[in-house]
Amino acid sequence: MSLARVAALYRYPVKSMGGAELARATVGPGGLPGDRGWALRETATGKAASAKKHAVLMLCSARFLDEPAPGAPPPPAEVTFPDGAITRTDAPGANARLSRLLGAEVAFARNDSGAGHFDARPLHLLTTAALATMRAKSGLDFDVRRFRPNVLVELDAPGRPEDGWTGRAIRLGSVSIRVLKPVSRCVMTTLPQPGLAASKETFPAIFADGGALGVYAEALSSGTWNAGDAVEWTDAAEMT
Repeated sequence: MSLARVAALYRYPVKSMGGAELARATVGPGGLPGDRGWALRETATGKAASAKKHAVLMLCSARFLDEPAPGAPPPPAEVTFPDGAITRTDAPGANARLSRLLGAEVAFARNDSGAGHFDARPLHLLTTAALATMRAKSGLDFDVRRFRPNVLVELDAPGRPEDGWTGRAIRLGSVSIRVLKPVSRCVMTTLPQPGLAASKETFPAIFADGGALGVYAEALSSGTWNAGDAVEWTDAAEMT
C-alpha cells in the first residue's frame, strides 16, 4: 500500500473567495466549521453570488479572526479586496463596497445553522498524484489553489488514484471519512487569483480527461486533523 499523508488543509470563510491554509482543523459531519460559512447573495435574485458569474471574487480573500465552533454560526470574517483594502463581513458599509466591486447589489449572508454554503458536499479531497498526472498530460501548472480542496493528500502513485475511491472509507488521522463522488469542474478553475494568472486551458484539459478532478466526502465522526497526519484505508482496500 502506498504511503499517504495530509499535505495541507484549507478553509474558505466566504464562498468563491480565497481562503487560508491551516496547520490544524476541527472536522465533523458538517465539514470544517466555518468553511463557506459566509456567502454574498444577490439582492435581486436571492441567489449566492459565485465567481462563475463574478470572477473578481476570486481576487478577494477571507480569513477568520476568531476560530469557528462546530454547529454554531460562523464568526465575522476579514475580507481583503484586490487592491489590498480590508473590511469585515459585519462592518457597516461592507455590503456597499462589495456591491461596487461586483457591479451588482449584494449582501453578506451567514448560515446560522453552522452549515456551509456548499455546492455539493461538505468535504473535498484532492491528491498530489492527480495534480502531477494532469500537469504532465497538459503542460499546465495545475496549482492546487485553482481547485480549492479542503484536504490535499500527498500520495506517490500513478494516474489519478482518487477516481477509484467512491464509496470507500478512509481514515485521516483519527477521523474516518467516506468518499461520495467525483468533483465535476467548471470555469472557476481558469480564473486568476492572487499569485495565479488566468489559465483558460485548464478547464478544457480537465474536460478532455472526463470533466472531474478530486472527490467529495463526508466525515463519519468528529475530531481534529493536522498537516502531516497519516491517511489510511479502513476498508482493507488498496489506495492505488
